[in-house]
Amino acid sequence: MQNQNQERNRRLNAITIGGMAIWAALIIITVACTSACGKEKMNTFKEPVITYGAGRFVLDIPACMKFSGRYSVRTFDLKEDVWPVEDKQKVAQTTWEKILTEIDQKKPPKGQNKVMIEAREFSSTHKWCKSVFFYGDSYDGDRGDLSILLNSDMVGLWITTYGEFTGKDFMYDKASDLVHAYRPPTSRFGRVQVLSGRDSFYLQYGAIDLPFEYSESVSVDFAGHPLDEKMLISVMTRVVEEDQKIGLLDRAASSLTLKMAKGLKIDKLRSGKRTVGGLKGEEILERFTDDGRVTLAFSWMHLGKKDSAHQPHIIIDMESQDGRPEEKLALWDAVLDSMRPAGRGE
Repeated sequence: MQNQNQERNRRLNAITIGGMAIWAALIIITVACTSACGKEKMNTFKEPVITYGAGRFVLDIPACMKFSGRYSVRTFDLKEDVWPVEDKQKVAQTTWEKILTEIDQKKPPKGQNKVMIEAREFSSTHKWCKSVFFYGDSYDGDRGDLSILLNSDMVGLWITTYGEFTGKDFMYDKASDLVHAYRPPTSRFGRVQVLSGRDSFYLQYGAIDLPFEYSESVSVDFAGHPLDEKMLISVMTRVVEEDQKIGLLDRAASSLTLKMAKGLKIDKLRSGKRTVGGLKGEEILERFTDDGRVTLAFSWMHLGKKDSAHQPHIIIDMESQDGRPEEKLALWDAVLDSMRPAGRGE
């Protein structure tokens, strides 16, 4: 689990500061996106949006953009799958049996005759919850992987982690906490309500109704938009174990010389302090040209406070090709303005 956290931390710390184009006048986006179930309207948007969970925060994203990503709570990775309308229970059971078959076909570590160690039922308030504990690395007989599928009718929640084989009971205990704390949506592609005064960790659809204990992170992407089919919005959060000291503007300044040495033409279009979701941070907007290719890149970062899920290290990026800069800036501002604490002051 420690290696997993280290890998995630390195990824969240790696920030690419690109360039962006912004014109002086700002206009409101008038592009219409495909409507989606569960859409919500914010005053700063002129298109349908969906409210997504980002851990202890929520934010609005254009409904036409495609979601991908992962959530992690207490070193467990969480992922939700929406079942089809027909034969939901059959699909869930078939999906689980397929996973067991795939695990059984893996190569066991030296000295073991099979990969799967045990499969068991979990007690839960949902339709059913099944788990499997197995050797996750054919070259490491001390590693044990735990995979759980919680079936809540509309949505299946995958809960996975790995660690030392001897920590099996600990993993089961912590996984049980997550199973019992999961609050699923009540409609297909719906989203659970943000409950005022309840400190929960919000996922794409559901929520884990537990306060912070240790190790939380979010890494979600939203791709494609009528403004630019290659547009990508990324949101990354991570509870830090020590206070961060180097802000976004300092990082940008230290990397400027290296970028220019590589032949990049950089135009800085906006930078400075900006508060998002009640958190003080820094923003930088640039446009950079490399061998005739022009890229717009928007970044905002909050450094984070040690061991605080309400003030995690946060990076929000938006990258696209050049063109229609006023509309892209308006979209960027709308996304940042929509981010707010979940259950605290909503």
